[in-house]
Amino acid sequence: MGIIQRIFGVEERAAPKLYGGVQESTYTLSQVKSWFQSVFNTSGQTVNAETSMKLSAYYACIRNISEDLAKVPFETFSVDEQGNKTYVKHRATSLLNKMPSNLYTPFTFKQTMQEYALRFGNAYAYLRRDPDGKVTQMVIVDPTNVTVQIVDQKLYYIINDVKSGVEGIFSEDNIFHIRAMGDGYVGKSILQYAAESLGSALAIQSYASSFFGSGATMTGVLEVPGVVKDENTANSIKNSFNDSYKNINGTNNGVALLHSGAKFSKISAQPNEAQMVEAKEFSVADVAKWFRMPLSKLQAGATGSSNLEQLNIEYVTDCLMPWFVRWEQEIERKLFRFDEMDSLDAKFNVAMLMRGDMQSTAEYLKTLKYAGFITSNDGRRFVGLNTINETFADQIYSPVNMIPAAKENDFWANKDQSQTSTKGTDQ
Repeated sequence: MGIIQRIFGVEERAAPKLYGGVQESTYTLSQVKSWFQSVFNTSGQTVNAETSMKLSAYYACIRNISEDLAKVPFETFSVDEQGNKTYVKHRATSLLNKMPSNLYTPFTFKQTMQEYALRFGNAYAYLRRDPDGKVTQMVIVDPTNVTVQIVDQKLYYIINDVKSGVEGIFSEDNIFHIRAMGDGYVGKSILQYAAESLGSALAIQSYASSFFGSGATMTGVLEVPGVVKDENTANSIKNSFNDSYKNINGTNNGVALLHSGAKFSKISAQPNEAQMVEAKEFSVADVAKWFRMPLSKLQAGATGSSNLEQLNIEYVTDCLMPWFVRWEQEIERKLFRFDEMDSLDAKFNVAMLMRGDMQSTAEYLKTLKYAGFITSNDGRRFVGLNTINETFADQIYSPVNMIPAAKENDFWANKDQSQTSTKGTDQ
């Protein structure tokens, strides 16, 4: 990118544009429909962004991913020609680690944005810029109040969010946009893909609640000999049976009284017959698949402690890492100047999530130090300790019993000469 293009790029970002004069009808593509509406499924349950959050496995997946991403510190590095990285202070670091806005903390900002991206497929934040193009605030916008349009391969955002005070039509330069998997322009909610799985899980949860909510009563047919003359007599027999089966609190006594030749025939499947426990466990595993969430994060006893460390690492690399990459790339696109993109890197410090137990960490650092890869201060920084102002703490140490392979022949030649010389002296 040439200097003139960079200058014009910065100037374009310098003054946030409100495209109030553009009519929505001028856009070439139809509006992207909202993913907030209920999704059809065969379970008979209402599946939408609100009802799905009442499902514990679904809620836990969104909570785990959004909170774990939010707690990781963000860093900006400069990169030299050899690929060496140096930590630098940058406006993006201040926004994401200190104050994205005066309305919420950095943790709340990242957690809420990630939650929106998971629930609705898209998360939006309006970027308030000063006249020089520097971002001063990042304001979260409710995704249900945003419509995305594409004109000449550029995104425009039609926003009508009264709560945040962001209203109008804005270009993509001033909207921070985190997308889930979709068509490349906008993300699509997991609800759209997982409606059947979530509907089935909600049906199982609803059945369990209604069964125990009714005192775990039996459902069936009460047969009595002879002819029941009227409805009042039938109700009297049924109520007498129910009263004998329940105690004063309306819960199950476990014993029912049958008299006068009456016989009870069960017609509904009981939870054990319907394998309710197994079905609930299956529904948790089924929901976890949609998020790439390991079961160890959702169910106690889902895995042994022997491989828990490896599972945590896989959770970071498989489940969280794609979201970290989405954030990092959007940060570089929207919070870096055009002339900074080649020299700066945006990175979340995920090392804190991938540490094992203290013994494994100690062995790992000791191996790196004795192999000559890190200094003592590097190790102290890794475990969160302050560095020490000692010369040896910043020096690289290497084993004395190792030499470069290219010097191996000279080493053995000198060693042979030294041994020959020693023998001659002894004689």
